[in-house]
Amino acid sequence: MLISIVGPTAVGKTGLSIAIARALGAEIISADSRQFYQGIPIGTAQPTPEERSQAPHHFIDFLPLERGYSSGRFAHDAVPWLEDHFERRRDQGQPEVAILVGGSGLYTQAVQDGLDDIPSDPAVRATLNAQHAAQGLAPLLEELERLDPEHRRAVDASNPHRVIRAVEVCRVSGRSYTSFRKQQADLRKAHSGGWTRSRQRKWDTLTLGLGAPRTWLHERINERTLAMIAAGWLEEVQSVHHLKELNALRTVGYPQLFDVLEGRMELDMAITKIQEATRQFARKQLTWFHRQSGVHWVDARHPERAIELALDFIRHGHV
Repeated sequence: MLISIVGPTAVGKTGLSIAIARALGAEIISADSRQFYQGIPIGTAQPTPEERSQAPHHFIDFLPLERGYSSGRFAHDAVPWLEDHFERRRDQGQPEVAILVGGSGLYTQAVQDGLDDIPSDPAVRATLNAQHAAQGLAPLLEELERLDPEHRRAVDASNPHRVIRAVEVCRVSGRSYTSFRKQQADLRKAHSGGWTRSRQRKWDTLTLGLGAPRTWLHERINERTLAMIAAGWLEEVQSVHHLKELNALRTVGYPQLFDVLEGRMELDMAITKIQEATRQFARKQLTWFHRQSGVHWVDARHPERAIELALDFIRHGHV
């Protein structure tokens, strides 16, 4: 059985995953596409050493910044790990349970349900990369708005890789990227008991979504940004400044702090912009997860309800 915890950044997914792991004696897999990388623990809000000591964590801090990694590759690595993990626990007479946690929707989907064979064309991608290098991202976002307005509203507009991939699919297939994602969603079988099983997976999944009132979440985001700066985020950014062009560092906070280091922005202004960008990112995450079927939404201010649902799922096979 897999317990998947999803939701926007800063909502409290890490704390909840640890609480459930301790209650069940379970281990945790990160599905956060930035927490995979080494050298940037503050800016990606990786679980601290103290948090990691409370439950075994996997797929955190294991990739060099220079290495590319995709949702498909993550599924290729994480699914066999889960199968082996469940088999080991079964042989030891323990409940077959693990926890998947993260706000990267495509990565959680890849593990829970698998991904469609979405078309690709290296030549088209090379053309799009060249266009991005010459003209920036704005023309590609305009094209995505024409070809797939639904995905344009959901995509992280600060992530060139995802924008280029979506436009590539549209150009190659003549269909919207959204249509492929909906095709995958149609393969899922939602049960009245509140759990799902993908045709491609051997386990049942309970997906818990953490949500909260907007003002509460925004306050959390603002406070966490300040805490990350106080913890040494700017110094962390300085240590990877020479790698600033890597895709792994084109994520919220790093571009703004690179500007501070290069004298183009004051730190106070960068903090404000990071807080704004993080709030925008959280809205996109919520848009993604609210489109998913079978998510049990829980108020992040009362996480004990999520723990109860997880325990019921393990004990009775439903919630």
